[in-house]
Amino acid sequence: MSKILIGNHYSKEVYEIVKKNIPANFEVQMLEEATQDNLKILIEDADYLIASGRILINETVIRCARKLKMIQRTGVGLDCIDLQCLKDHDIPLYVNHGVNAISVAEHTILLMLASIRNLVEIDKKTKEGIWEKQSQGIRTFEIKGKKIGLIGLGNIGKCVVQRLKGFQPEVFYFSRNKLKKKEEIELGVEFKSLDELLKICDIISIHCPLNEETRRMIGKKEIDMMKKNAIIVNTARGEIIDQKALIEGLKKKAIRAALDVYEKEPLPESSELRTLDNVILTPHVGGVTYDSFETMMVSAMHNIEFFEKGELETIQSCRVIS
Repeated sequence: MSKILIGNHYSKEVYEIVKKNIPANFEVQMLEEATQDNLKILIEDADYLIASGRILINETVIRCARKLKMIQRTGVGLDCIDLQCLKDHDIPLYVNHGVNAISVAEHTILLMLASIRNLVEIDKKTKEGIWEKQSQGIRTFEIKGKKIGLIGLGNIGKCVVQRLKGFQPEVFYFSRNKLKKKEEIELGVEFKSLDELLKICDIISIHCPLNEETRRMIGKKEIDMMKKNAIIVNTARGEIIDQKALIEGLKKKAIRAALDVYEKEPLPESSELRTLDNVILTPHVGGVTYDSFETMMVSAMHNIEFFEKGELETIQSCRVIS
């Protein structure tokens, strides 16, 4: 019987979704604690690894994997995986692109709306019995007519654009891969350089992968370019923003932020982000809904089952490492 190792630790409620999708003739083991040391021990006897993105998978881990046939990534980010190491050891990696794109896109728009309408502050005051309808309301804004800039326009970015259409903003984008004019017109977006986008947009939303090119691409210089009351939303990767520079910007400017990802996760108790009123924080939950998590697990188990059978043409994901 082949063994699938879950490279994370889930609560009982979450693990029930995993268990109900286990293929016949497979057994599943889960980490007792989501650490690299624990992964190194349990991966010794694993035939397959479902990688969640929490733990760095590098030479230290792969050296311990005596039987590993394939790694299946549940999400889309690859910054936690040493791709060269997998290539050196001839271990294929499969990624289900777009599997959580809708959930992340919806969470992005939730954060935009919560920020521009001061939802957290208004909720708090209402619960405290403070009923200031007009004075609270006029400090909020509509998305209609505002300039929204997306940094990165892959599956998630495009899902965000599609869902923004009903709100009628102007949408701009910056991406390494500029779209053809026809596709820009169909999506209703306009390309801008990063500097232009930062200077003109009311809301800036990050949707690019983390790599050496994008690491800390939003630093002090970029934050200083932003409009006085701009909002920056990050549901991609925390290290794309220089977190120290962002904190300083939030403290000295009227900008706001809504963050689902951080340089270090979980967010440390000592982080100044926890003390600021002009930032909304969520725990990297953008891509996780019941729907997306179940889809992730169904797809992951399907791919592993058919990889085991040698029926590679039926695998429902992109092979990253050959």
